[in-house]
Amino acid sequence: MFVPVLYFMQAMPNIMVTETFGTAFKNLGVANMQIALWTGLAALPWSFKMFWGPLVDLNSTKRRWTVAMQVLLTGMIAVSAAVMLTPAYFAVAVAAMFFIALFSATHDIACDGLYLMSLDKKRQAAFSGVMATFSRLGRLFVASILVYFAGSLTNWGLGKQTAWAVALGTGAVVYGVGMLWNTLALPRPAVDVPAAAVDPGERRRNVVRTLTVVAMGVMLYFFVDAALQLIGYAIFRSVEPGSVPMSWDLAINEHTNELNQQLTKLATGAVLLPIFWVLTRTQLRGTPMGEAFVSYVRQQGFAAILAFIIFYRFGEAMVFAMAKLFILDDRANGGMGATLQQFGAIQGVGQVLGLILGGLMGGWFISRVGLRRAFWPLVVCMHTPNLLYVWAAYAQPEIAWLYPVVFAEAFGYGFGFAGYFVYLMHVAQRGKFVTSHYAIGTGLGALFISFASITAGIVQSVFGYTGVFIAACLATIPGTLVLLFIPLDNEQTKKEAGNAPAGGH
Repeated sequence: MFVPVLYFMQAMPNIMVTETFGTAFKNLGVANMQIALWTGLAALPWSFKMFWGPLVDLNSTKRRWTVAMQVLLTGMIAVSAAVMLTPAYFAVAVAAMFFIALFSATHDIACDGLYLMSLDKKRQAAFSGVMATFSRLGRLFVASILVYFAGSLTNWGLGKQTAWAVALGTGAVVYGVGMLWNTLALPRPAVDVPAAAVDPGERRRNVVRTLTVVAMGVMLYFFVDAALQLIGYAIFRSVEPGSVPMSWDLAINEHTNELNQQLTKLATGAVLLPIFWVLTRTQLRGTPMGEAFVSYVRQQGFAAILAFIIFYRFGEAMVFAMAKLFILDDRANGGMGATLQQFGAIQGVGQVLGLILGGLMGGWFISRVGLRRAFWPLVVCMHTPNLLYVWAAYAQPEIAWLYPVVFAEAFGYGFGFAGYFVYLMHVAQRGKFVTSHYAIGTGLGALFISFASITAGIVQSVFGYTGVFIAACLATIPGTLVLLFIPLDNEQTKKEAGNAPAGGH
């Protein structure tokens, strides 16, 4: 009863920040650079949530965190709707976006922990498809239905700002109804109890420790991002002397200003990262928060687990990053030249239907045969359809062929992605910091997905769409081979899983 509504709501604020606000700003005439900058920065809390997972794990209960964040999100989404009616809507809406992202990332930590505590491992696997399906329906509601509603209101004579205020207000109402439902329907697992009592001073120190860890994570992210951009720039210049990819951020004032900014970020990170590393180790040593981080890294088979997180979805993420651009780009540039209407139909029929069916079947398949036996069919089904994009980029067939291509890729992704989530759940339950470890795993996954997107942009700029899709297929090989090495020691048999209690702390 609680999984569908909870995960429908989990998706709503994420998609509002990463997609819907950008659509609204574009419709209201905000410059592309401003939109890309602020929506990109506002999305970072979902990548960095792993750094404050222990703070959630060590204070209060997961149910209280979940409900509290839903209350705050309801209010903040309502605020973002109201400010659309003001002259200074952009600045205030951007501020609201950051609060929505922060509250939503914290909500993700808590609700995922609650999910793990409320269901035994067999049900975790079975409902992973339901979880993914309703998450995608939440995305469809926010990114499509609310946007369509805003457009319809404009066509009916309302001003654009008023139309977006009403659409976002509708989103706040829907989210608020879900919040009220969850106050009644969310389970109260016996293991969802506060951590051992600590003095208030320790709680304040945990907040300071969390801020230090987040600061180090932010610097590390921008350091790696700058390094990838500069490597890609060097590769492109070596292949195409005298040219640069105009789609990159480096294409500003003959690239000099942006190039200097990337070099500055790289140098700043190189200087500050060692300092913050020492500071973080000093603050966390001998504390429960430190134990939450260290126990994840020191678990048996961590190298293989990290390789799984990095590579299992890397190739698929490259395809996902380029698919939209490939479908919309002109045929002269190697794309398919689809119109917006054609693209919307392809996405609506092919991707949404494929993701939903694939997610449901993936979760059901794992629950029936167990993760160990399911993993190889899952990974093969996930990666094989990427070859269809290689064919489409090479042959450039009629637009109608994109329906089965997009459906097959989306179905394979949904089917294989169930294995990714279920395995991270198994890894999180190897120790006592279940919520922290799941947040760390999913947070690391989000970070490496962003790096996969950057890599895809670099490869496409040099080798075109056919080249990037071939590279994506090659990138699936490490993610497949890593299945030979990952530990599956905690997997239960079907009989044991059906009788097992939920996870611990």
